Amino acid sequence: MITLIDTIRGISECMEETFGEAPVTKDVQEGFDRPCTFVEPVDLATSLESELRVDEITIEITRFSEFSYKGYLELLEYQKTLSELLLKPIPVSETFYLYPEDVEFELDRNDMFLVCSFALNNIQLVEAGEDVITVPTMEELELEQN
Repeated sequence: MITLIDTIRGISECMEETFGEAPVTKDVQEGFDRPCTFVEPVDLATSLESELRVDEITIEITRFSEFSYKGYLELLEYQKTLSELLLKPIPVSETFYLYPEDVEFELDRNDMFLVCSFALNNIQLVEAGEDVITVPTMEELELEQN
């Protein structure tokens, strides 16, 4: 089963391959040196629909650049590269890919940061033997009543 941790690792590896530096793994509140990038989940909803597990995830990628004209140009280039990157599937494993949807950008020149947020809908088949609570369908309930 692909978890949220696997998803973040897949995105982080893709970022490192594309930009040549790994995203920072500590929390933003702990302080950081510029330039740097953070990848973090913002929202997660999980549901079980028949034999499928559906994870709806919102991810934010935040890029902080230096306070300079050059830093602003870097953010614009970063945004261009990210928008192209997120049009393609992101590999997590040999058989599981992420498909970003609803990609949005927020650029703040005063604080020199770029925020990219996007949604992921990860759908996986629940393997037999996994501890999962199954909910009967309406058809099964009707048959039991008769």
